[in-house]
Amino acid sequence: MLNTVNARIDNGTMEPRIVKTEEQYRNYLAEVENLAAEDPVPGTPDGDRLELLAKLVEDYEKERFKFDRPDPIGAILFRMEEQGLKQKDLAPILGGKNRVSEVLSRKRPLTLTMVRALSESLRIPAELLIREPNSTQYRDEESEEKIPLPYLVKSGWFRDDEATRLTTSAIVRRYLKPQHGPLYLRRTITYGATPQTNKTNLRLWVAKVRELANESRCERGQWRPGTLNEEFLLYVARLSWAEKGPRLAQEFLSGKGVALIIWPALPQTKLDGASMLDQDGAPVIGITLRHDRLDNFWYTLLHELAHAWKHLSDKDVAITDESVEDERDDDAKEAEANRLARDAFIPRSVWKRSEAFLRPSVETIHALADRLHISPAIIAGRLRREKSGYGAFGKLVGYRQVRRLFPEMKWS
Repeated sequence: MLNTVNARIDNGTMEPRIVKTEEQYRNYLAEVENLAAEDPVPGTPDGDRLELLAKLVEDYEKERFKFDRPDPIGAILFRMEEQGLKQKDLAPILGGKNRVSEVLSRKRPLTLTMVRALSESLRIPAELLIREPNSTQYRDEESEEKIPLPYLVKSGWFRDDEATRLTTSAIVRRYLKPQHGPLYLRRTITYGATPQTNKTNLRLWVAKVRELANESRCERGQWRPGTLNEEFLLYVARLSWAEKGPRLAQEFLSGKGVALIIWPALPQTKLDGASMLDQDGAPVIGITLRHDRLDNFWYTLLHELAHAWKHLSDKDVAITDESVEDERDDDAKEAEANRLARDAFIPRSVWKRSEAFLRPSVETIHALADRLHISPAIIAGRLRREKSGYGAFGKLVGYRQVRRLFPEMKWS
């Protein structure tokens, strides 16, 4: 742990201290983003300050946002929701409906045979299943107390005249239990979620995106099945070359019948994007701009388009991604979406042989961007994830360059 010091540095600011409060964390995080955007040279006062602040912020996040592993029953229920399984689907695995009910209600412990069967059938690591279960009952039910109605009103979810009449019960009926209307979803598959993810807020956000997409149907072009393919992804990737590329991408997709909805994430989620189909089978892509950076926008967009192309055939299912830049490859669908997104920007045959990869610098990044006709932010962002770390190339990744293109949104 870094020691606290009271000395002042040359520019008159107090030397950073160990982060102990949420306010201090937010202030340091804002300064990290500002310094990173300037891309200071390591070893200079600003470079050293960026390194120290980033370490303090990282330590606080690890302590404040650490996630406990789920107990066995929580892990089973989480996987059931992810795969859209009912209790009856576990009957052949656990030995009958009654036994499933007893296990999930924590009245019967898991046997070694059950652990093996669940691990093989549901792909749950055995080490999770052999842990001692929590004594408290697992609950993931929407309740009126969970709905952040004041936050929704403040964030511009509703017109002023509509907001005065809304109740939490109305929100539940409208977004979470809409029967079989245009907002209906049978299930949501979330990659990168943890037991601490607020699933109610996540489902609210997905339903809002579907609502906005439904409202814009008449403004979009006609969707033609088969439109999404490798050539389509390549064309969208090249739009990143333009100064107002994100806005051009939204207009281009709209002309092809694809809805690109920009809508801020709700609290207690780390949602970056989602893909789903509307009532006509046309793709709907939602992006939160949780990170206001060009590289994050473009990678999320191509990732979600890849999901829509390869993994969506059911109108009642949505795929959502938390912390999409983590590039999880432990699931076949996520791995494929990662690969298609990366290759649309930079072909595999080019990346590892490029000067930008072998000798990363501002000059080599711009040279490769010019060659491929893509934004240098995409190359810089990939280098930061794979090789150089998040303290490098801060001036190139496009901090605060995306939200300003969508001024109609209410950004917190």
